[in-house]
Amino acid sequence: MVDSEWDVILIGAGQNNFALGTYLGMAGLKTVICESRLENGGRLASEEITRPGYWHNTLAYFQDNRELSPVWKELKWADGHHAEFVSPPVISALLLPDGQSIAHHQAIEQTVASIKRFSTKDGEAWRNLHQRFHQLICDYLIPYYYELPEPGAAILQKLANEPDGQEFRRLWRMTPRQVVDELFESDAVKTLVLSQMAIPRGVGVDYGGGGVEVLKLIAGDEKPELARGGSHSIAQVLQRAYVHNGGQIRAVHHVDKIVVNDEGRAVGVRLRDGREWQARLAVVSNGDPYATLVEMVGEDYLPRTFVERVKDIQLDEFSYFQVHLALRAPVRYAIHEANNPAVGQAMNVNIGPETPADLEAMWQEIRAGEFPTHGCLHAICPTAFDPLQAPAGKHAGSAYLPVPFQLKGKQPEDWVKLKSSFLDTVVKTWRRFATNLTDENIIMKVAMEPHYMAGRWPNMRRGSVWVARKIATQMGGQRPIEQISDYRTPIQGLYQVGVAMHPADAVIAGSGHNCWKVMKQDLNL
Repeated sequence: MVDSEWDVILIGAGQNNFALGTYLGMAGLKTVICESRLENGGRLASEEITRPGYWHNTLAYFQDNRELSPVWKELKWADGHHAEFVSPPVISALLLPDGQSIAHHQAIEQTVASIKRFSTKDGEAWRNLHQRFHQLICDYLIPYYYELPEPGAAILQKLANEPDGQEFRRLWRMTPRQVVDELFESDAVKTLVLSQMAIPRGVGVDYGGGGVEVLKLIAGDEKPELARGGSHSIAQVLQRAYVHNGGQIRAVHHVDKIVVNDEGRAVGVRLRDGREWQARLAVVSNGDPYATLVEMVGEDYLPRTFVERVKDIQLDEFSYFQVHLALRAPVRYAIHEANNPAVGQAMNVNIGPETPADLEAMWQEIRAGEFPTHGCLHAICPTAFDPLQAPAGKHAGSAYLPVPFQLKGKQPEDWVKLKSSFLDTVVKTWRRFATNLTDENIIMKVAMEPHYMAGRWPNMRRGSVWVARKIATQMGGQRPIEQISDYRTPIQGLYQVGVAMHPADAVIAGSGHNCWKVMKQDLNL
């Protein structure tokens, strides 16, 4: 009977529920997180999928905006719960077939110098954009992530009243391809930017409203960092803070149903084994909205027009194909590093596209259900900066590639039979640039494909990493639909968090923070 009654039941042990649960615990509420998997942390996953001791980050592999995050400050994640981070000096490098490369550094002047090797005009344009928009992003855009979408609109109106605010908003509404075409002349500079749109930012080169991702990349203050020990160490920090403030966790506890009483209020959950737990005040779901509302609540408790809106949420057009390597030596790009030492200091390198047209071709292939021949590999070797992610003297490498969830003429489960040949294709492409990626260096290699990912992370319906597509009609006050954009659902006492909700950004726990504000008001805490 110990587990039968709680103040709040939270479904899913992701970053947003950990943050929200910690706030609720600090307010004196009795909470429990029900997690269907054995591991906590959601997409903050580091797994030994090649050999023991080799930790591979299978979704999020870095943290950004930590110093500006109110969640990290308010919950004392960094100070009180033993988080350690390392900051690579170079964010990303684009490798070109002729041995040349272009790098995006943490330091603006070094980025400008790298760009000027291709275009002096573009180097000055990059610096000018950073000077014009950096403070706007810090003062308006990042705080907007930690507000409800409605107040956020007011913040954006204030932004428009700033000297460069109108120009910022104009570029925001454009597609990433339109923005780079207007701002830069060099294909190398354009491709450097566009190659970072799908991974890690989740937008297509032709998404209207995706221009803001280009502005954030150039003028933001994101300062990406690697968590020492892998991304799962961040999950451990969040878990320690949550438990320290009285929270409980129940792993391998799959919620089948959200119990709704005759008055239309969420009053608990039913687990897969038939047990029912009561929630005196609220239930919060970190599952995808379809699973939360259609599957766990049920259509009978919801208006028909609302159910149709939930079913119409557009998922990502792409998923991830991943290759993870256990290595004897770190990945080296000898020719490129000789021409540009920044390549050896890059958190990730992008391989494949030479021009924006190559990335457009990749999107056409993905939309046609084809494994892209114009692929963009997003390759990392985190052990070059953090030796804790592999046994002493050894290394771990990973490559991520945007692909369709379902290949044309195939079923999603057919990935299982096809992944080995695609793995070899990716490694072969990688080897054209990584000169030491030989059979002798590779101890073991493993592929993860979209069908497997969708099963491993149930909220990633059809392998959709961002759960709801990051297009203009599903952002801000419309994310993922306007009826639940304030984290409340039509079921009283039921709340929705997760990457499907505003702000739809990476490892920042924004929706958990914002849902806390809503629940604090609703529950008079």
